[in-house]
Amino acid sequence: MTLGVVAMLLVVGGIAAASLLSRKNEVPAAPYDEPVSAPAHDSWQVVTDSAAKLAFEVPPDWELAADDESLTTSNGVKLGHLADWGRYSCQGAEYGRAFAASGVAQPDRKPGKAAGELAAAVAADQYSDGHRTASVKVEKPQPLSVDGAQGALVRAEATLPEGDEPDECTGSKGTVTVVALATSAGNSVLVIAADSVPGPDEPTPLADPARLDAIVKSLRVAP
Repeated sequence: MTLGVVAMLLVVGGIAAASLLSRKNEVPAAPYDEPVSAPAHDSWQVVTDSAAKLAFEVPPDWELAADDESLTTSNGVKLGHLADWGRYSCQGAEYGRAFAASGVAQPDRKPGKAAGELAAAVAADQYSDGHRTASVKVEKPQPLSVDGAQGALVRAEATLPEGDEPDECTGSKGTVTVVALATSAGNSVLVIAADSVPGPDEPTPLADPARLDAIVKSLRVAP
C-alpha cells in the first residue's frame, strides 16, 4: 500500500508508519544490534500516553512521531503516540515494517471485545487497498492483568489475496496485536502491527518478533 490514513501517513506493507512523514528525508537509523532474546532495558525509549493512562517501551532504533500525529481507525478509535520501524522506499513510495500506538477504545464494551474489534479494524485498514480487500482472522481474547488493571490481548492476522498484478513492495501478510485494559480512562489500548511476510521486493527485513513481544511486555499503567 501507499500513503493512506490521516494526514497521508506512511504505510508499512499495509502498516501506517506515521513518523515517516516528518523525517522521510533523514538517513534511516542503523539496525539495533541487540541480541534477539534481550529484554527491554535502559536504552529503550519510554512512550507515555497520559490520556490513555498507559506507558510502553520501544527499541532505540524505532522512531517516535510528533506529538500531534495520529491516525483514526475504521471503527473510530484515535491512536496517537506513534512509533515506527523499518522505513524503506520502493518504486517511488515510502513504506515501513512495523508501528506501535496507543489510545482509548469505545468504553461501552468489555476489554476483550474492544481489543478484538480494534485488531480487526487495524488489520483491514492497513492491509487492504483500492483493488484488494485483506482477509482478516481474529484470535480469541487472552485475559491478562497489568498493574492490577484487568484486560485482554487479541491478535489478528491480515492476508492480502493474490492479484493479477501483485504489489512488489508491500508485505502480503501482517499481524496486529492489541492489548486493552480497563483503566480510569476507559478501555486503554496498545496496538502493535507488523508485516509477517514481505513482498517480492524485500529492501528491509521484517521486524524481530522477540522485540515486538518485548514491547507488549513493557506495557504498564501510567498515573
